[in-house]
Amino acid sequence: MAKWLIFASLMSAAASISTQSAAATLTVADLAPNDLMITEYLANPVGIADADGEYFEIFNATAGPVDLAGLTVRDDGSNSFTVTSLTLASLSFAVLASTDGALLGFTADYVYGAGMTLTNTDDEIGLYRPDGTLIHKLGYDDGDAFGAGIAHELGVLDPNTPTIVQGPVTGADFIAASGMLPFDNFGSPGFAGNTQVGFAAVPLPAGIWLLASGLGVCAWARRQAGRGVPVRAS
Repeated sequence: MAKWLIFASLMSAAASISTQSAAATLTVADLAPNDLMITEYLANPVGIADADGEYFEIFNATAGPVDLAGLTVRDDGSNSFTVTSLTLASLSFAVLASTDGALLGFTADYVYGAGMTLTNTDDEIGLYRPDGTLIHKLGYDDGDAFGAGIAHELGVLDPNTPTIVQGPVTGADFIAASGMLPFDNFGSPGFAGNTQVGFAAVPLPAGIWLLASGLGVCAWARRQAGRGVPVRAS
């Protein structure tokens, strides 16, 4: 009986800690510069219309999930949209695209439609809080610096990444993608691709660790009981 009381206590503690962890989801208003980063973009797909293949990718550099509702994305001109519903896990990528991504073989995490156009010549993508605070921004002078259909990937993604990154020609922050996509396009939407990621892996939430430990204790107790070894609660 004692081992089941231990298990029940562990389960209760795990549930409590997991609930507290779930409540730690950040909102866009909580974000500081570089909490989100733009890590990839394809401005000039080949084999399909630009409006059917343009996308860009963002990365959540925080230690917890972020509710992106209210995130404003805009260039320095008239293009803009506001995310209505999307939660991004810690140290994870999300793909925001003009369409669902099906023609290029990926699934967009958010479809912005006609609200944003990635110009083939020069453009900007800025991520802003509802109060106008800049979180991260990309600027480029050539949307297909490595050739049409080749996405630009951030070379290095780590805590030292600048708040304003520059595409090829303007700067050296982005490199050519090499992952194959349909219609002779190249990119890694939703994945690191050639980007060197310098963030540590996220540890298991404490509640999950505690639950796993509790299950391990119970399994050990059952093995001991099966061998006829008395099990005492400390």
